[in-house]
Amino acid sequence: MKYPLIINSFSRAVAAFVCASFFCGALFNSTAEAQKRITPGKIKKSRQSENAESIWVETILRSLTLRERIGQLIVVGSLGEYKNFAGAKFAETRRQILENKVGGFVFYRGDVGELAALTNEMQRISKVPLLMAADFERGLPMQIKSGTSFTHNMGIAAAGNPQMAYRKGRIIAEEMRALGINWLYGPVSDVANNPGNTMVNVRSYGEDPQRTAEFVAAEVRGLKDGGVLSTAKHFPGHGDTPIDSHIILPVININRERFNRIELAPFRSAIAAGLDSLMTAHIALPEITGDNIPASLSPQINGELIRKELKFEGIITTDSLGMGAIIKNYKGAEGALLAIKAGADIALLPPNPKEAIDRIEQAVVSGEIPKKQIDASVRRVLRAKFRVGLADAKNRAVDLSQVNLLIEKPENVRAAEEIAEKSITLLRNENNVLPVSPAQAQKTMFIIAAGDDDPDQGNVFKAAIEQRVKGARVVKVDKRTTEKEFEQLLDEAKRFDRIVIAPFVKRAALKGTIELPEAEAEFIRDIIDEKRNVAIVAFGSPYQLQQFPKAKIYMTAWAVEDAAQTAAARAIFGETAIRGRSPVSLPGFFKIGDGLQIKAQKEKEKDAQEKTEIFN
Repeated sequence: MKYPLIINSFSRAVAAFVCASFFCGALFNSTAEAQKRITPGKIKKSRQSENAESIWVETILRSLTLRERIGQLIVVGSLGEYKNFAGAKFAETRRQILENKVGGFVFYRGDVGELAALTNEMQRISKVPLLMAADFERGLPMQIKSGTSFTHNMGIAAAGNPQMAYRKGRIIAEEMRALGINWLYGPVSDVANNPGNTMVNVRSYGEDPQRTAEFVAAEVRGLKDGGVLSTAKHFPGHGDTPIDSHIILPVININRERFNRIELAPFRSAIAAGLDSLMTAHIALPEITGDNIPASLSPQINGELIRKELKFEGIITTDSLGMGAIIKNYKGAEGALLAIKAGADIALLPPNPKEAIDRIEQAVVSGEIPKKQIDASVRRVLRAKFRVGLADAKNRAVDLSQVNLLIEKPENVRAAEEIAEKSITLLRNENNVLPVSPAQAQKTMFIIAAGDDDPDQGNVFKAAIEQRVKGARVVKVDKRTTEKEFEQLLDEAKRFDRIVIAPFVKRAALKGTIELPEAEAEFIRDIIDEKRNVAIVAFGSPYQLQQFPKAKIYMTAWAVEDAAQTAAARAIFGETAIRGRSPVSLPGFFKIGDGLQIKAQKEKEKDAQEKTEIFN
C-alpha cells in the first residue's frame, strides 16, 4: 500500500499510516518514493524528503512503548562471524533485537559475506530498522578479513591533500553499505598534541588544529557522499593525554581559551561539514566543567557545550561504556543511566543492556529523566535511520551476490596504495643513505623488529625486499629473540655497508605503550653505535625516534598495515618519490612540516637526460 508523500494535514498522515499493518512492513514501504530521492549512495535533503522524514519519524515514535523507545537508545555489540540463525550463537543477538528492542549494533571481526548475511537477517527480524555501526576508521580490514585498507589518518595528512581524506571516506562508505553497515565511528577528530598518547597516536590527522580540521571535514563529506553516517570522536578531544581511557579515566587540565583554539577546532569543522554524530570520550576536564565527571556523563558537555554552544542537533553517542574509565568508577548500569540523563542519545555497549534499559525506564517513570528528553533522543535516532534509507524496506537488505564485486575494487585498492606511497616521510638522511640503489642493496642488511605478538608482522615488507634484491639478507627479531642471537646479529651487521632497520609498533587499545620492547630497542641502538649508515624505517608510531635519538637516517611509514609496508619498500629503492611532510612534531627531533623531498629514480634519470640534451 502506498501513501502520498506530501500530506496537507499531519493527522491525515498518521491516520493513513495507522491503516497499514506495522508488523507486515507496510509502514516502512510507505515512504519508498521519498527514499528514492535519498539514494543509498548519497545522503541528501529536500523539502519533500524532510516532510516524509517527519511523518515517518513521528509515526514510528508513536508506535513505540516507553521501554521500546529506551531500547532505541542502546547499541550493543556483535561479532560479524557466521551464525546459524536457528542456532545458539544467534540466540543472544535475536534476544537483543526481539526482547530488548535495541536501536543498533556495532560489529567486530568476521568475513564480508558472513557479515552481510548477518545484517540482512538482523534487519529482517527487527520491528524498527537497526543502525549498524563499525570502527572501520582506516577501512574494513580494521575489523574484518577483507576490504580496502588505508594508511592511518596521520599518514594521509602527511601526504598533504585533504581530498585524500574525502576519497578514503567515500570508499569506506561504499564498502560499508555493501555489507549493510550504515554508521561509521569515525573520523577520529582528536588533535595529536601529546607524543605520549597511546590511544590516539596515528589515528589523528595531526597536531595543527586547523589543518586537522580540514582533513576531518573532508572525511565527513566523503562519508556523507558515500551514504553512511559519520561520527567525530573522541569529543571534546582525547589528544592531550598519555593515559588510555580503555584502562582508567584520564584528566586533562587545560583552560577554556586553549580548549576553544585547539581541541574544539576539528569538531566545529566536522559539524559545519554536515556531521551526523558526536562520540563523547571518557575523559575529565576539570578546568572546563569544574568537576572530574567524564565528558560522556557530563550534563555540561552534552547539554551546554554540544547542544547550546555548538548547536549540534545530530546524535550524541558515548564511547563504549565497558571501558575501564567507566566500569572502574561506576557500577552496573550507572554509566548508561548517567549518560542518558546527561543528554546522550546513545548508550554504547553497556555491560548489561537489559539492566541499562531497566534503570533508564525507572528513571523516566520516577521523573528523574523527563520523557520528552527520551522522545527527543529517539527522534534523532530515527531521523538518522531515515537518512540512510532505512524507512524503505528494500534498502534494509543488501544483495549478497554483489558483495564480492563491491569490496576491494581495483581502483579503490590502487587509490589506497597511492595515498600510502605519498605519505612516506623522510625526516633525516645523513650521507644520503636512502634511497638504496640496486648495487648498494647487495651490501645492505635488512632487519625487521616486530614489536607485537604477531608472527606475521613485517612479512609483506620482507617479501617486497626479497622480490627486489636477489639473495637479500633479511632477518627478523621479536620478543623471542635471545641475547645470544642479538649478539650474533650485531656481529654479522659489521660486514654490511648499510643497515635498514624496520621497527613495527602497532597502536592498540589496552596496550598502554607505543614503544618497541626494550631488548629490541637496545639492540638497534647498539647497531647505530657500531655502524655509520643505519636507516630506521618506522612502521606505526612516528615517535619511535625517541628510542633511537642517535639515528642519522629516519623514515616513517605511519602504519604497520600491508599498503604501508609495500609503499615503504618502493620508497627505499627509489621506485617512488618521497614527498611526505610530518603533520606532527617531536621536540628536539623534528617539526610540523618537516620532510626531505626526494625524486623517484626515474625522475632523476629523466632530469639527467634533459640536462644532457640541453648541453648537447
